[in-house]
Amino acid sequence: MALAKHALVVGASSGIGRAVAHEVAPLVAKLTLASRSCPADLIPSIKERNPKVDVAHVKLDVSSLHDVRRFTDLHKDAAFDWIVMSPGIFSMKGRTETSEGLDVKMAIHYYGSVRVLNILAAAIGGKPDVNDLDLKQTYSLKRCGEVTITYSDLMTQAFSEKAPLASFIHADPGVVDTSLVNGLPWYVRLPAKVLTPLIARSPEDCAKFMLSTLTKDAFSSGWHFVNKNAEKLQPTKFQTNELKEIVWNHSIGIIDDTLGQNANHP
Repeated sequence: MALAKHALVVGASSGIGRAVAHEVAPLVAKLTLASRSCPADLIPSIKERNPKVDVAHVKLDVSSLHDVRRFTDLHKDAAFDWIVMSPGIFSMKGRTETSEGLDVKMAIHYYGSVRVLNILAAAIGGKPDVNDLDLKQTYSLKRCGEVTITYSDLMTQAFSEKAPLASFIHADPGVVDTSLVNGLPWYVRLPAKVLTPLIARSPEDCAKFMLSTLTKDAFSSGWHFVNKNAEKLQPTKFQTNELKEIVWNHSIGIIDDTLGQNANHP
């Protein structure tokens, strides 16, 4: 596979996204980083990995589809060779709606990513309820986690069918020691900080495996699911053409409806 010239990393300010940005920097001529914030040391740390790379940060709140639209409008003519989506949130709160009426966890982990990929051109989930795809009636933390994985599996295939010359990969990074646990209640956060280093790999180790999928010929086209070691996973029983079409139509419908809610929204 020819080395990419321009990569986009969404969720690049910390954790896996930041580690991926560091790993990909030596392989590209241009690197666009997108996240809600830009730590002061982010771009200098990228430059340490590749002094010649043209790196820029663009503010992006993936939980807001209107902000995602602003971002995709800004970059719709950009020729990205690689797009890595790694926005994340870890919360024990129940359904928490954004100003757009979407659950914040589903917006960050799923809807926002779909909008980015649909404009800019991992196989362990749970069964979707086709009568409650946005989980307004049957929400739970477990269910939210399971179905957003399944939705992403299905959309990986759907995107591949609409852009057959590109490659779409849904990766399960496994347990990774990141700062996401800092937002948990103290009685969960403290035990997590003790246990996580014992069972988790570092973001840097995770990034090395995740990046390897971008450079292997076996992943150069089509749709793929991979585990934390970048090994191929088989689709679940929920990977059907019927569910794929249902979830595609639901996802695009939710995004279009949300973006059409407020004509005065940026």
